[in-house]
Amino acid sequence: MVAEIIAVGSELLTPRRAETNSLFISERLESVGISVRRKMVVGDREEALAESFLSALERSQVVLLSGGLGPTNDDITREAVARALGRPLHLDERILAQLRERYRRYGFEMTENNRRQAEVPEGAEAIPNPRGTAPGIFLREGEKLVFLLPGPPRELNPLMDSEVLPRLRRFLPVSRQFSRQLRVASLAESALDDRVGPLYQAYPEIETTVLSSLGIIDLFFHWRGEPDESRARGRLGRLVDEVRAELGGAVFAEGPEALEAVVGRELAERGLRIATAESCTGGLLGKLLTDVDGSSRYYLGGAVCYSDELKQSLLGVSARTLADHGAVSAETASEMAAGACRLSGAEVGLAVTGIAGPGGGSEEKPVGTVFFGLSLEGRVRSKRFRLPGDRDSVRTRSARMALDWVRRALA
Repeated sequence: MVAEIIAVGSELLTPRRAETNSLFISERLESVGISVRRKMVVGDREEALAESFLSALERSQVVLLSGGLGPTNDDITREAVARALGRPLHLDERILAQLRERYRRYGFEMTENNRRQAEVPEGAEAIPNPRGTAPGIFLREGEKLVFLLPGPPRELNPLMDSEVLPRLRRFLPVSRQFSRQLRVASLAESALDDRVGPLYQAYPEIETTVLSSLGIIDLFFHWRGEPDESRARGRLGRLVDEVRAELGGAVFAEGPEALEAVVGRELAERGLRIATAESCTGGLLGKLLTDVDGSSRYYLGGAVCYSDELKQSLLGVSARTLADHGAVSAETASEMAAGACRLSGAEVGLAVTGIAGPGGGSEEKPVGTVFFGLSLEGRVRSKRFRLPGDRDSVRTRSARMALDWVRRALA
C-alpha cells in the first residue's frame, strides 16, 4: 500500500517555516505497512491544491493533507478537495455546536468565519479535534482514502493515532511492518559505515537506512523479504546483535529514545544528580537535560559563564589557570566541572568551553576546539575535541558529545 502527503500553506514555501508534519505521518504510516510514495508542499491557491490532490489520488491508495483547515480566507484545503471531487460543502451542525461550546468554555465569542470550520464535503465525516478548533475530515473516494488534518503538530499527531490509523486498519489490507532502530553517538558516519557496512550488506532482504545528524546517527533496519514474521524477527535480531557487538558503547539506544533521556535514566537509577557549567554552548546542555519529563529528579541546574570574570567568581576557576592556559583549555574545563559540583552539591558536574566560531580561533586552538570537563563523585577529568561545522553545528555537537561522555562514564 502506498500513500502521498500534501502539506498545505504558502508559508511552507518560504525560509520562515519548515514542513515537519510529514516526518511524523510517514513514521506512523510505516508502522502499519504503508509506504509514502511522495510528499508535496502546495501554497494557499485553491486551483493548484485541487490539481495536486487529484494527481496524488490517481497514484496512491491513501492521500493525507495537513494544514489549511482554519477559519481565514487563506485556509482553502476543504474547498479545494470538495471542488476537485465535485462534492458540495455542507454545514455539520454537530461540529458547529462543539465549536461554540469550546469558545464559550474559554470565555471567547465565536466569530462568523469560524463556521467555515464546521463545513465538510458531501459524504465526508468530520473528525473531532479536542486540541483545536479545526476538525479533521475523512472521506472515501471509491477504494481510496482521504484525510484532511489540522496543521499544528500538537493537534495532528494525536489524531494520527486515535483517528487515522484505526480507519486505515478498518478499510485497507494493511500489514505489520518489521523494523528495528539503533541510535549511535560520537561516531563519524564514514567510520560507522566502514565498520558495519559489510554486516548489513550480508542481509539483502533487509533495507538499511543511515540517517546522520549532528553528533548522532540513526540506523534503521526494515524487513523487505517475504511477510514471514518468524523469519523477519530472527534475521533482524541477528543483524542488530552483530551491529551492536561491532559498535559497542557507541550505541546508546534501541528505538527512538533521545540521548538526554538515556543519560537522565542512568543518573536516576544510580541516584546521582548533575549540574552543568557552560561557556560556548550557552545553556544548550541545560536545555537538553530539561527537555526530558521528570528531569528535576536528577538535574539541579547550571551556570552559563561566558566571561572569564564569571568563571572565576561563580565557578571558582582560578585566575592562574586562566592566565596560564586560557578559558578554552582542559584545566579550565576541569575547574568549571568541579565548580558546578561545589556550587550545587551535585555528584556529577559537566562543563563545556570552546571556540564555536566563526572568529576567535588561533593556530594552537582553531575554531571548533572544544574542551569538556567531567567531575564524577570527586574524580575530575577532561577531554579535547576539534569539531567541524559552523557555529550552531559546533555548539550542538558539543552538547551531545558531552552528554554522551556522561553516559559512557556511568556505564
